[in-house]
Amino acid sequence: MSGPKVVRIVTREEAIATCERDLQRLDKALARWENQASRLAQLSDAERAAAHARRASLHALLEQERWLDVQLQVKIESEFLKRDLAEREERAIRQAAETRQQHRRLQENASALLQALDARPDAASAALRQTLQALANGALRDDAEALLAQGFAALASAPAEERLSAAQHELAQRLKTDETPITLEQWRAHQQQDAPREQRLARIDRHIAELQLLQGEASAQAFLERLARAEAEQRPERRNLLLDSLVLDLAQAAREHQQQRQRLEHLQDLASEVAALGAAEHAELLQRAAACQPDSDPQQLAELTERCNAILTAHLQQQAALARRQAVLQGLASLGYEVREGMATAWAQTGRVVLRKPATPGYGLEVGGKADNGRLQLRAVALNANRDSQRDRDIETLWCGEFQRLQALLAAQGGELSVERALGVGEVALKEIGEEEQREMVG
Repeated sequence: MSGPKVVRIVTREEAIATCERDLQRLDKALARWENQASRLAQLSDAERAAAHARRASLHALLEQERWLDVQLQVKIESEFLKRDLAEREERAIRQAAETRQQHRRLQENASALLQALDARPDAASAALRQTLQALANGALRDDAEALLAQGFAALASAPAEERLSAAQHELAQRLKTDETPITLEQWRAHQQQDAPREQRLARIDRHIAELQLLQGEASAQAFLERLARAEAEQRPERRNLLLDSLVLDLAQAAREHQQQRQRLEHLQDLASEVAALGAAEHAELLQRAAACQPDSDPQQLAELTERCNAILTAHLQQQAALARRQAVLQGLASLGYEVREGMATAWAQTGRVVLRKPATPGYGLEVGGKADNGRLQLRAVALNANRDSQRDRDIETLWCGEFQRLQALLAAQGGELSVERALGVGEVALKEIGEEEQREMVG
């Protein structure tokens, strides 16, 4: 098929630009992974070093001009970093939730122990009671377990008082029975009999830990206040209703915060790429993007993201189109066609350009297409109406061989020129370029 052709071109410069952009985004993902995992104390030096080694190997692939490998491996590594960070965050959230649960049980045990000790004024010193009261009020101490054990030992060894409540009397009797001595762990278990409440609180602790770790302490403050009010409710049915409502609202807040976080991170990444272009006309957009916070309007984030995407897409298309035009013209020049300064600009402005070849007087090559989308039109043309039309088929056949050489030249430079549609030799009459058109278009 040696007649007019519609081809698609991918240049070396275009492939490099795509890989560099992918690597730039990977670098941002790596920095985010490293910073967040370190902040959560979920990253070892060995893991950090391994991640940077993988990054270096990907940059080495670019230097080796293995562009398809770069794009594939960057995608794999980016997905790994995203998945791995989510796992590290989940692990940190579980640990924080367990710490909250332990702290709450410590408070409850200290409070229950104080109530039992209140019935036995001489069982524990004032200092111990004061310390236990601090624990019941939420104080954090490294020796909290030892203090509970000390208070329990005092309770177990003290003589029973006459004025005990029924529950306290039963507990005292169990503590005094030689046949069935009760341990501290058994005593703790005796204090925790409301399993449905514990299940609700476990879910609440998990969501609060997520908000505090990923969104900041302030994001969970209102929910902590609601939890305190719910726990202060004396009526079990009402308390459970409040806790259930809190669970639902926390789950919704966690989802919304996560979505907002993803929107903000995506905008920040795009804004960084726009800033790298160094164009002064983007200053206002970059200022607005930099001012965005986790509580910014999602619609505003979407608008700024769309503007950044449009700028980057237009820039990439412009750069790619320029590289395509230059690559084709340079390739044709090496095949003997006359390429003059300003031809690439003229092609961009008019949508096509015609090149002469001294070896084939009276004929030329028309190159058309915007080049923005990679599609070009190439066809041999006649520059003289008073010609021997019998040569037209020979010119088209000659162009077939030249096209193959052009493909080889671009491939050697790391580009690609593929045929999407072509007509056979003589299938359509050779297009004639008039003298007026030649003055405007011919090189």
